[in-house]
Amino acid sequence: MTPTPHDALFKSTFSQPEHAAAALRQVLPAALAARIDFASLALRSGSFVDEELAASQSDLLFSARLAEAPLFIYVLFEHQSTTHPLMAFRLLEYMVRVWKGHLERHPRSTRLPAILPVVLHHSDTGWTAAVTFQDVIDMPPAVLRLMAAYVPHFRFVLDDISKETDEALRARAMTALGRLVLWCFRHARRPDELVARLSGWYGLVREVRAAPGGGAALSRVWRYILNIADPAQPRELLQRLLVAAGPEAEEEIVTIADYLREQGRLAGERDGRLEGQRSTLLKLLRLRFGELPEPVVARVRAADAAQIEGWTERVLTSPTLDDCLTER
Repeated sequence: MTPTPHDALFKSTFSQPEHAAAALRQVLPAALAARIDFASLALRSGSFVDEELAASQSDLLFSARLAEAPLFIYVLFEHQSTTHPLMAFRLLEYMVRVWKGHLERHPRSTRLPAILPVVLHHSDTGWTAAVTFQDVIDMPPAVLRLMAAYVPHFRFVLDDISKETDEALRARAMTALGRLVLWCFRHARRPDELVARLSGWYGLVREVRAAPGGGAALSRVWRYILNIADPAQPRELLQRLLVAAGPEAEEEIVTIADYLREQGRLAGERDGRLEGQRSTLLKLLRLRFGELPEPVVARVRAADAAQIEGWTERVLTSPTLDDCLTER
């Protein structure tokens, strides 16, 4: 089971230029999309999102040609429950990181390739923040106009699927898998509702299955649905998913459900063993050094397996408690 199921499905689908190109053509201004050579679209390595935001943001960087000039297309997927008011500033930070990486690879460059920023968003509220950088500058509009030439100015392309209807998503000129994945993201916060509506998308599911690699792609979709679901009655949800997805998906879904259950069981066993090791270490520390301060107890309770092992090995030979718990 992955702690970042949105990230996993987003990247496994849209890192493929075929699906990314179709999605970009859908959301970019038509005149701009017509000038981009999507046959040249290529995935670049790396992520530029702040580490502490990785649970709520995913990103992909592509290179392409725009009217024979080099172009980066930076796609940020926002899967938070709310809208961040300073997203334009965040994007500027990420774009600077892209340019710095480019200059590290091309140290003699004297010019920078353009970056086209795109945000894919879904939340409970829909997008409510600025989409241009100048709109996050705290200055009266009349004064800001005087400053316009001296302030960074860019707009990002926003694809807000929060309020899109199922019919609108189904009608998008995208690959079948791309539409199915966006639809899953659209309903991800209500897995029961997602499964309930899935039967209405049976034709699209069959279209995905018929495409090259379709069976593997659908397996990733089923894994995503089972991963995000936390229902009160998991067996009931699984049965409903089996019915909605059709008989062709039964083997895939049952195999994934068994795998997720086994991974959950193993994780539970690991957590149980680690908790037992922590309790044993606390007993040994009390026998060796007497009553323990609360911060020490909290530190042991939060320690990982490697720390517990090292401290346990030193508990009988360390002259003091601090010496025993010193990181080495």
